[in-house]
Parts: sequence; structure tokens; C-alpha cells
Amino acid sequence: MHDLDTYQPRVAATLVQDYFPNGKLAGESRVITCPYCRLQHSHGAVLGHRAPHCLDVVAKRNQVVDPRDTRSTPGYVLCEPDEPVNWQLEYVYGQMVVLRNKYRRLSAEHERMDPWTAREKRVKQNLRAEIDGIATVLRKAGVSL
Repeated sequence: MHDLDTYQPRVAATLVQDYFPNGKLAGESRVITCPYCRLQHSHGAVLGHRAPHCLDVVAKRNQVVDPRDTRSTPGYVLCEPDEPVNWQLEYVYGQMVVLRNKYRRLSAEHERMDPWTAREKRVKQNLRAEIDGIATVLRKAGVSL
């Protein structure tokens, strides 16, 4: 397993033609499916490292992943789609980063909770169960928490 703090998943970046509203060719860009938020992002045509475009508004609108869990990611590397890469494995690495970030965020929230009522205590208990479930998945994948 790679060090998820620094590993940059490789993504298949499809080259597309961009046009102005009047129909004139504006240039080319690369379209990818983000390994972190699972949405489409568009980047310049040059291959190589990029920072993700996991915007809060987009992530909240689509309810795919909590945007707080896609922050602080190491980015990704745009590659030609026909390169000999296991794209599914690279996608899983990206999802492991998001899941580990979620684990850390929920653990911090759990530590800050100071429940008084029975309802608040149940909420804290349910959060602990969710954190433990995430930790189990991450440990099985060999990810350090």
C-alpha cells in the first residue's frame, strides 16, 4: 500500500475539444473522473500533476461525498487513457484517501462531543460505531490511521 499522505493516484484523462458559444474552436482540455469526489473535472490539455477541483458547492449539490473529506488531498496525475495502468486500483487509492480523511474528521468530532442527554449519548454512540466500521475497512486495506 502507498503512503496515502503523498500518493497521487493516476487518472485516465480524455482529451476533448472545447468550443466557444459561437461554434469556434477554443482549444483542448482533459476530462477525468475524480478519484476523490467521483465527479467529472476538466483540466488543461497538458498531462501531469493537478490539484483536484472538489468544490464544496459541487460536492454538496450532488451529495456524492462530504467536501470536508476531499480537502487536503495530494492531487492526482493526468495520464493518457491507453497507458498500461490499473485504473480501478488507482481509483480505490483515491477513495482510501477520502475514507481515511472521513475517519480522522469523525474521530475528532467524537472527541469533542460532551453529551448530556440520552439522545446526545446515542448520537455519540452511533458515531463511534461508524468510526469503528471505517477503521475496520481501512485496517483490512492496510491503511495506517
